[in-house]
Amino acid sequence: MLEKEPENIKALYLHAGILGAKNEDLNAVQAVYEKILGIDKNQTKALLIMSKIAMARNHPEEAEGRLNQALAIDPEDTGVYRALFEFYLSRKDLVSAEKVLGNLTRKKPHEVEPLLISANFYASQGKIDEAEKRLVNAVEIDPKNLNPYMLLARLLNGQKKTKEAEAYIQNALAIEPDNFEVKNAYADFHLSNNEPLKAEVLADEILAKRPDYQPTKLLKGKILAGRKDYDKAIDIFQGLVKDEPESPLLNFLLGSAYFEKNDFNKAKPVLSKALEKNPELFQARLMMADMHFRGGDLYLAEDNVKQVLKQMPKHYNANILMGNIAMANRKNDLAKALFEDMVELEPGNPSAYYRLGMVHQSEKNFPDALKNYNKALELNPNLMDVFTNLISVHASQKEFKRAADLCDDQLKKIGDNPVVVSIILNLKGNLLLALKETEQGKALFKQSIEKNPAFITPYLTLANLHTGEGKTDEAIALYQALIEKRPDQASPHSLAGTLYEKQKKYDLAEDHYKKALAIDPEYIPAVNNLAFFYAEQGRELDKALDLARQAKERFGKLPAIMDTLGWVYYKKELYDAALTEFEACVEKEPANPIFNYHLGLAYNKKGDYAKAEKALKKALELQKDFEGSEEARKVLGRI
Repeated sequence: MLEKEPENIKALYLHAGILGAKNEDLNAVQAVYEKILGIDKNQTKALLIMSKIAMARNHPEEAEGRLNQALAIDPEDTGVYRALFEFYLSRKDLVSAEKVLGNLTRKKPHEVEPLLISANFYASQGKIDEAEKRLVNAVEIDPKNLNPYMLLARLLNGQKKTKEAEAYIQNALAIEPDNFEVKNAYADFHLSNNEPLKAEVLADEILAKRPDYQPTKLLKGKILAGRKDYDKAIDIFQGLVKDEPESPLLNFLLGSAYFEKNDFNKAKPVLSKALEKNPELFQARLMMADMHFRGGDLYLAEDNVKQVLKQMPKHYNANILMGNIAMANRKNDLAKALFEDMVELEPGNPSAYYRLGMVHQSEKNFPDALKNYNKALELNPNLMDVFTNLISVHASQKEFKRAADLCDDQLKKIGDNPVVVSIILNLKGNLLLALKETEQGKALFKQSIEKNPAFITPYLTLANLHTGEGKTDEAIALYQALIEKRPDQASPHSLAGTLYEKQKKYDLAEDHYKKALAIDPEYIPAVNNLAFFYAEQGRELDKALDLARQAKERFGKLPAIMDTLGWVYYKKELYDAALTEFEACVEKEPANPIFNYHLGLAYNKKGDYAKAEKALKKALELQKDFEGSEEARKVLGRI
């Protein structure tokens, strides 16, 4: 077309657009627009684009000149005013920007768009009354236009004027009852005001009619995540990410759901993708820092927190995490300084008081620790981690009666909260054990279980007491009750297995060890117990070796783990490997009769009878009747 009509302006605009889309050199694009203006100097569209090119070249004076030229040509074009307004805004020339808006609204006093632009400008400057005034004016000018209603709702909701905000959304719905965008905004309004059930009803209404409506699917995912239904939220976010894999927001939401579920292996790559696409997503970076901290990588944790604090120096949670990192690095002075800053920043937030108490407790500065714990509890009496630490301070100073009285006081403060009551009763039960009031302590553990049957700790303590008293069946019954209430837990199966093994009920013992590992294949006590069980039985020794090695890979420095591996080696007649493990065990715990016994047996098999005799005698000196003591005497008799 341009070959036939080289001055066809529509074709020139199209040509310039194609060049721009192909990311051609700015000179080539600019040349086309200059040709357009050479043909018709009144082409305001070309002037606006030339202004943008000038800004891209960092020539603001030229850009401003082009815009004013366009305004002189068409003083009625709202788009030109908007472009000039945005130019001044980008230059942070708020006075000139506001002047342009004033000119536009005076020029077009009966149009809505200038009022909407002005309202957004004043809202961004914190001039809420000015913004509201213009939006109300817009509603009066065009009562059927939904935009001013929705902007008013957002503005007022941000000011906590929820009733007025909701009224404007309802007005918009009265105009267009089936408008999905407005309905979704109404659902979002409910969610932002802690009304998730109302939000979900509206979201489900929308999705019933438009199952793939992305804004509502996104909102539904947030609602599910908010009530900790993370698996369903993840399903939604995964579908959204599949459709928009490069979206930083969607990757962040998916990663945050994995994070809240404590599935850090899946959270990390997704949050990394979100940060790759938008490095300013400080929430994602803070989650990355938290995961590194919990994983023990303090360097990466600190690096990520520093990046958050560079963006937001006073971010409360980032400073708290930085203080935690400082504590872990034993930089207590830095930790205290950070926590004290956060106390000053948010004196009504108990978190910094709690952390300060922890620092003081680690330094054995018990008066200051108690002062800070008490302040945190004054702000929120239901913080059981704080109360537990407060009790531990008193217990560390043998103030068991004082601590028990505090438990009674706390029970009066918290009201009927079964979960919290259960924790306090368990704490008091342990204090009564320290006071040698065992029967009263047992009664409190039973009450703790009754209050919250899903709370694991009192079952374990009570079962351990029964085991110590030789009441194995009562202990097993408690573990079985816990298994019924908490089928997701591996520990009661493993503990029940050890008791069945002592009762020589080997089938039941093996069954419970396997059930523990079916729940959590990496639950090391069950891994170790099953390996030792197979070794004792003299069967499945290859499987036992795999299990024992798995345990050592995770916790190789624990003597009990090394002893199990050594015992498996012994049973497989790999005596040199067994000796390596047993010698390390005895070096770490020389007063353990079982370790000395196993070492003696291994020396005996190797023919080193002097060392065998020494180790076996040491075992019997330490304890006359341990499991295997008869065998030790027989071996000694043969040496």
